[in-house]
Amino acid sequence: MKKRISKFVPFWVKLFIAMCLYRIFQLRMIFERKVPKVNDFEHTVNYIIKNGVSVSRFGDGEFKWMFQNREDGNFEINSPALSNALKNTLNKRSKNLMVCIPDVFSGLSQYNEEAKEYWGICLGLNGVSWVRKLDNSKPYFDTQFTRPYMDYKDKRNAGNKFQALKLIWKDRDVLVVEGTKSRFGVGNDLLSNTRSVKRILAPSTNAFEKIDDIRNKILQETSNGDVLVLLSLGPTATVLAAELSEKNIQSIDIGHVDIEYSWYLMGATEKVPVAGKYVNEVPNGGHEVNEISNQDLNNKYHSEVVSIISK
Repeated sequence: MKKRISKFVPFWVKLFIAMCLYRIFQLRMIFERKVPKVNDFEHTVNYIIKNGVSVSRFGDGEFKWMFQNREDGNFEINSPALSNALKNTLNKRSKNLMVCIPDVFSGLSQYNEEAKEYWGICLGLNGVSWVRKLDNSKPYFDTQFTRPYMDYKDKRNAGNKFQALKLIWKDRDVLVVEGTKSRFGVGNDLLSNTRSVKRILAPSTNAFEKIDDIRNKILQETSNGDVLVLLSLGPTATVLAAELSEKNIQSIDIGHVDIEYSWYLMGATEKVPVAGKYVNEVPNGGHEVNEISNQDLNNKYHSEVVSIISK
């Protein structure tokens, strides 16, 4: 019913309401002295490159799964086990692990109108409970480093941001752990500067239920040599990155970088389907994934797959 009603509400009205809710949220955080400080994109990426840390990211979805109030119809069900795993990850302190949260608490001026509307309502409804779970003495980094393009008002520096991101895996042996239809880096040059690429394909929905199998396969594939693990697997990636960091395996919850890069290359100004890839944020067309059409890409992709974990 809410979705039906929202269709008839002009966007400027929703934006006005969102900004009012956001301002109330900010005032409450100032009153409680709980305004998180988040290092920006440049500091986040430079810290990863310089220190070789693993990365666990908490976006709005991870916070909602942590509170078991993620909306129905998503690719991961709410569960006490996932909630507890996310809480443990958020509270973890380790020199080998970077914990990222959204850079949305001190202002939204850097984002476009659609992102402002989304975050204003999201934080207005949920933000207080999220922030109360954070540690003011802990340094946080920007979870949006994996989304450097679409949500920003000024997109002129996006190309430089993607070039900076590519330095994370430059000349590295990379293990991509992804959903069966994600196809991270396929059809573009995102991973062209790596030494090698292998892939583990995990279930595209409810991957957390298979986290033990996924972890075991990762450990097998990283047992020989210095391998960088790139995890594109929703909240399961958030949890796994922290667990693997304890075994000195650099693992990065890399999220939507590939889709963002595809949108950047397309010059897209709104979220649209990407041919051959699952785009969970675009239900109209983004969930319909065709086979990889180019024969050379098809052969290369399949040769990289070392394991498929079924539901």
